[in-house]
Amino acid sequence: MKNSLWVNEIFDSIDGEGKTAGQLASFIRLKGCNLRCAYCDTTYAFHEGYLMEAETIASKVSYPDITITGGEPLCQDLHGLLELLQDHSINIETNGSMDITPYFRYAGVWFTIDYKSLSSGMSNHMLLHNFRCLRPQDVLKFVVGTKDDLEQARFVCDTYRPGCPVYVGAVFGAISPGEIVEFMKEYELTDWHLQLQLHKFIWAPEARGV
Repeated sequence: MKNSLWVNEIFDSIDGEGKTAGQLASFIRLKGCNLRCAYCDTTYAFHEGYLMEAETIASKVSYPDITITGGEPLCQDLHGLLELLQDHSINIETNGSMDITPYFRYAGVWFTIDYKSLSSGMSNHMLLHNFRCLRPQDVLKFVVGTKDDLEQARFVCDTYRPGCPVYVGAVFGAISPGEIVEFMKEYELTDWHLQLQLHKFIWAPEARGV
C-alpha cells in the first residue's frame, strides 16, 4: 500500500527517558528491526504488527510531542508520515545503524540515536557517519551494562565530540545507576546526563503500551 507503514502499537504515555523524560507524548511504535541486541526489551516489535495508512496513524496522535520508535523506525520510509505531522515535535528513536540525514529537512524532527554498547553484541553495525552529523537538538544515547560499555561510551564521545546532549542509562538490572555516577565522577564527565527508564519504575518492567 502506498504511504503505509507497518505499526506495532500506538499509545499515549510519558517519555520514559532522554531530554523530554516525564513529559506526555504520543508513541508510534513501528514493526521490525535490523538488529538483535542482547538486552532488547521490545522483541515483540520484531514480528507483531499491521499495515496502516499514514493518514490513519496521524489521526491517532493526541499530543503535540510524538515519539516514533520500534523496533527500528528507519527500516521504513517515514517521509509520508512526517509530511502529515509537520506541526508536531517528533523524536525519532533510532539504533544508530541507519542514515538519519534524509530526515533533517523536517524542522520539527529530532533524533535520539543509540550507540550500541559492546554488551549489545551490535556495536559493529553502527553507521559512524551518523555520529559526526548530530545537531544541537538531537540526543546521543548509551545503554550500558558493564564497565567496558562505559569505557566505550567515553571513547566514542572523545572521538566524535557530539554537538548534542549525551545521555547514559543502565541495562535494566545489569548495572546500578550508582556505578554510572561513580564513573562520571572519576572522569569528570560533566556533559553526561544519567537517565533512568521512568516507565520501568512506574509500571512493570515488561509492560507494553506505557
